[in-house]
Amino acid sequence: MNIKKTVLIGVSILVVVSAAIFLRSQKKSVDNLPVAKEYLKSVDVVRVKKEKISQKKEFLAQILSSKSANIATKFVAKIKKIYVNENDKVKKGDLLISLDDKDILANLSSLKEQKKALSLDVQNAKNILSRNTKLYKIGAISKEAYDTSKAIYQTKLSSLKTVEEKINQTKANLQYLNITAPFDGVIGSKFLDAGSLAPAGKPILSLNSDDQKLIFLFSQNDKKITKGQKIFLEDNEIGRVLKIYDDAKNSLLVAEVKLKKPLPFANKSYKTIQVETDSLLSCTLPTNAILHKKDGNFIMIYKDEKFVIRKVKILLENPKRVAISSCPNELVAVGSEAKLSILPTFGKIIVDKAK
Repeated sequence: MNIKKTVLIGVSILVVVSAAIFLRSQKKSVDNLPVAKEYLKSVDVVRVKKEKISQKKEFLAQILSSKSANIATKFVAKIKKIYVNENDKVKKGDLLISLDDKDILANLSSLKEQKKALSLDVQNAKNILSRNTKLYKIGAISKEAYDTSKAIYQTKLSSLKTVEEKINQTKANLQYLNITAPFDGVIGSKFLDAGSLAPAGKPILSLNSDDQKLIFLFSQNDKKITKGQKIFLEDNEIGRVLKIYDDAKNSLLVAEVKLKKPLPFANKSYKTIQVETDSLLSCTLPTNAILHKKDGNFIMIYKDEKFVIRKVKILLENPKRVAISSCPNELVAVGSEAKLSILPTFGKIIVDKAK
């Protein structure tokens, strides 16, 4: 029994000695490791900039010529020749279309023949009325006979005047056989070709002026669209809001834009524009410097080699920059919101220089 107890005690002592030796060796290994005093973290930082920041709203705008006209005839006529094609540039007074005059001249000749015949009828009716007037005065004919001759004369005279008016109108139409450009511009479309019969008032050509305008529609609830606002296309300023139309279109208000110069796009085409609805000179940061939380908006400033959270008020923002109420002198972290939120937990950090 004493031998067994002695063995157990020996084994226990051996285990204790072995554990002590192992712990001593581990402590020695740890003591030999370098002490990590500072950590270089991959954190992008920026400085606050004081600059003008603008807020823009997108709209679908239509490009239109300032003046557009559908070129048509004032009467039915056959098209003799069209002197222009689509996209041709023309000056005011340039000949665009000539119409066949055969039908007009034939109609004019017919009207002149009618006038001759009616002139004779009027003269005969006038002679009869003159004779009946004398007879009525001496009681040789009844008042009914006199009134009838007078009515016949007035009817014949009215018919003659009608034909004379038609003759004058037909003669006037002759000057419209050659249709010229009413203003400088570009031919938009050809709706009919030479040899076609052009109905009165139906367009043969469309003509658009060289100068352009933009129009866009906006909701009546959008109070931010006002005269004078800057208009941008692909971040380039192209003009300003000139006026708001009195008439609505599809229950939306219509704004017209005065362009700085013509745009290289076809008439009646559509482009997405940006309207500058607000602007501000303030301290700004990239939008990815803001940490949005339930209790407000925050930034991470770099102070004493650590990141400290600071609450800020957003004054204005756009997709790229945000204007804040304060202007910290310290560097500010940028990155995803998930990354920004854990920066204060890193402790001491050395960052790269600000971009």
